[in-house]
Amino acid sequence: MQDLHYMKPTSLNLFCKGENQVLSQLYKVLVSELHFVAYRYVKCELEAEDIVADCFEKLLKMPNDRRMQKFISNKINIKALLFLMVRNQSLDVLKINKNRSRILENIHKEFPMLAFNESLTNTTQSNFDALLATLPVKEKTVLTLLIDGFTKEEIVNQMGISEKTVSNLLCNARRKVKNNWVKYME
Repeated sequence: MQDLHYMKPTSLNLFCKGENQVLSQLYKVLVSELHFVAYRYVKCELEAEDIVADCFEKLLKMPNDRRMQKFISNKINIKALLFLMVRNQSLDVLKINKNRSRILENIHKEFPMLAFNESLTNTTQSNFDALLATLPVKEKTVLTLLIDGFTKEEIVNQMGISEKTVSNLLCNARRKVKNNWVKYME
């Protein structure tokens, strides 16, 4: 089955009469070559696989009379047709992706700043404030100072406690906030 149009004439006749299992044999023979062709265009494994599968699906859905006309009457080489289909489908995918990119780019140009949702920010801030409220005063103070951008050394100087105490307070505060967040999200 080296280059007999990748299908023996009897197999081609069976395919044209509706025997779709013949197409699965052809798929096994040509899939790697067709995948390579599609990948050269789209540079994406998954898209290349989809393109090849779509092309075989089109052949599978082709009515028997159309198969007979194409492959028996017009003597179209099924392998050549598949390569052409894969190339065209790949170009279509590239065109669609390019159009999507262009549309998104135009949207970003027209609306460079998306609307700022203050209610979401306020809700998030109030939720975080509620989490902080569950902490003891020292842990809350140390964590708040760290969030505000102070270094551990600055917190040590400001609160008059040791660096080890600041580290312990931060560790405890983070653990409690994390545990409370998990409980809150349940």
